Amino acid sequence: MTDTRAPSFFTVLRPWFLAVALTPLLACGGDEGNEEAPEIDCAATPAPKYSEMSAVWAKCTTCHSSTLAEGSRVNAPVGIDFDTYADAKAEAALAMHEVYEGAMPPAGLPALTEDEEQQLYRWASCGTPE
Repeated sequence: MTDTRAPSFFTVLRPWFLAVALTPLLACGGDEGNEEAPEIDCAATPAPKYSEMSAVWAKCTTCHSSTLAEGSRVNAPVGIDFDTYADAKAEAALAMHEVYEGAMPPAGLPALTEDEEQQLYRWASCGTPE
Protein backbone atom coordinates (compact mmCIF):
# COMPACT_ATOMS: atom_id res chain seq x y z
CA MET A 1 0.00 0.00 0.00
CA THR A 2 1.44 3.39 -0.92
CA ASP A 3 0.86 6.65 0.87
CA THR A 4 -0.89 9.10 -1.44
CA ARG A 5 -1.13 11.96 1.04
CA ALA A 6 0.55 15.19 0.09
CA PRO A 7 3.57 16.01 2.24
CA SER A 8 2.92 18.51 4.99
CA PHE A 9 4.57 21.89 5.15
CA PHE A 10 6.82 20.69 7.99
CA THR A 11 7.81 17.50 6.17
CA VAL A 12 8.92 19.46 3.11
CA LEU A 13 10.90 22.02 5.12
CA ARG A 14 12.25 19.66 7.82
CA PRO A 15 15.78 19.43 6.31
CA TRP A 16 15.95 23.23 6.08
CA PHE A 17 14.78 23.68 9.70
CA LEU A 18 17.34 21.12 10.86
CA ALA A 19 20.16 22.85 8.97
CA VAL A 20 19.22 26.26 10.40
CA ALA A 21 18.96 24.86 13.93
CA LEU A 22 22.35 23.13 13.78
CA THR A 23 24.33 25.93 12.11
CA PRO A 24 25.28 27.72 15.37
CA LEU A 25 26.53 24.46 16.87
CA LEU A 26 28.65 23.66 13.85
CA ALA A 27 30.07 27.17 13.71
CA CYS A 28 31.33 26.99 17.30
CA GLY A 29 33.37 23.82 17.10
CA GLY A 30 36.69 23.00 15.52
CA ASP A 31 37.97 26.54 15.04
CA GLU A 32 41.43 26.04 16.49
CA GLY A 33 42.97 27.70 13.46
CA ASN A 34 40.89 30.86 13.98
CA GLU A 35 41.74 31.50 17.62
CA GLU A 36 42.34 35.03 18.79
CA ALA A 37 45.95 35.78 19.55
CA PRO A 38 47.87 38.82 20.70
CA GLU A 39 49.66 40.94 18.10
CA ILE A 40 53.38 40.19 18.42
CA ASP A 41 56.15 41.97 16.52
CA CYS A 42 58.85 39.30 16.45
CA ALA A 43 61.38 41.72 14.97
CA ALA A 44 60.99 44.24 17.80
CA THR A 45 61.90 41.97 20.71
CA PRO A 46 63.61 38.61 20.44
CA ALA A 47 61.64 35.61 21.68
CA PRO A 48 62.88 34.06 24.91
CA LYS A 49 64.12 30.50 24.78
CA TYR A 50 62.12 27.72 26.42
CA SER A 51 65.04 27.25 28.82
CA GLU A 52 64.80 30.91 29.89
CA MET A 53 61.13 30.73 30.85
CA SER A 54 61.39 28.70 34.05
CA ALA A 55 58.97 30.96 35.96
CA VAL A 56 56.29 30.46 33.29
CA TRP A 57 56.75 26.71 33.11
CA ALA A 58 56.82 26.36 36.90
CA LYS A 59 53.29 27.75 37.03
CA CYS A 60 52.05 25.70 34.07
CA THR A 61 53.51 22.41 35.29
CA THR A 62 51.59 22.65 38.54
CA CYS A 63 48.94 20.81 36.50
CA HIS A 64 50.48 20.23 33.04
CA SER A 65 53.34 17.84 33.77
CA SER A 66 53.89 14.39 32.31
CA THR A 67 55.02 13.23 35.76
CA LEU A 68 51.63 13.94 37.37
CA ALA A 69 49.02 11.23 37.74
CA GLU A 70 45.62 12.00 36.20
CA GLY A 71 44.05 12.77 39.58
CA SER A 72 46.81 15.27 40.44
CA ARG A 73 46.43 17.35 37.29
CA VAL A 74 43.57 19.59 38.52
CA ASN A 75 41.51 18.66 35.43
CA ALA A 76 44.36 19.34 32.99
CA PRO A 77 44.00 16.94 30.06
CA VAL A 78 46.54 14.13 30.00
CA GLY A 79 49.05 14.78 27.23
CA ILE A 80 48.92 18.58 27.40
CA ASP A 81 52.21 19.12 29.20
CA PHE A 82 54.89 21.79 29.43
CA ASP A 83 57.67 20.04 31.35
CA THR A 84 59.71 19.28 28.23
CA TYR A 85 60.55 21.48 25.28
CA ALA A 86 58.97 19.03 22.80
CA ASP A 87 55.69 18.91 24.72
CA ALA A 88 55.56 22.68 25.22
CA LYS A 89 56.34 23.35 21.56
CA ALA A 90 53.55 21.00 20.46
CA GLU A 91 51.04 22.93 22.59
CA ALA A 92 52.45 26.45 22.12
CA ALA A 93 49.52 27.88 20.15
CA LEU A 94 46.96 26.37 22.50
CA ALA A 95 48.81 27.67 25.56
CA MET A 96 49.05 31.16 24.11
CA HIS A 97 45.35 31.18 23.24
CA GLU A 98 44.25 29.88 26.65
CA VAL A 99 46.35 32.47 28.50
CA TYR A 100 45.28 35.27 26.16
CA GLU A 101 41.60 34.41 26.62
CA GLY A 102 42.01 34.25 30.41
CA ALA A 103 41.18 30.55 30.65
CA MET A 104 44.62 29.64 31.97
CA PRO A 105 45.77 29.45 34.59
CA PRO A 106 42.42 28.77 36.25
CA ALA A 107 41.26 30.82 39.23
CA GLY A 108 42.84 29.78 42.48
CA LEU A 109 46.16 28.78 40.94
CA PRO A 110 49.25 30.98 40.59
CA ALA A 111 48.61 33.56 37.87
CA LEU A 112 51.16 34.56 35.28
CA THR A 113 52.49 38.07 35.64
CA GLU A 114 52.09 40.40 32.67
CA ASP A 115 55.79 39.91 31.86
CA GLU A 116 55.38 36.12 31.96
CA GLU A 117 52.36 36.35 29.66
CA GLN A 118 54.37 38.46 27.21
CA GLN A 119 57.21 35.92 27.33
CA LEU A 120 54.78 33.13 26.48
CA TYR A 121 53.19 35.13 23.64
CA ARG A 122 56.59 36.02 22.12
CA TRP A 123 57.89 32.46 22.50
CA ALA A 124 54.79 30.86 20.94
CA SER A 125 54.53 33.45 18.14
CA CYS A 126 58.18 33.79 17.21
CA GLY A 127 59.48 30.32 16.49
CA THR A 128 59.38 28.60 19.92
CA PRO A 129 63.16 28.66 20.41
CA GLU A 130 64.62 25.94 22.60
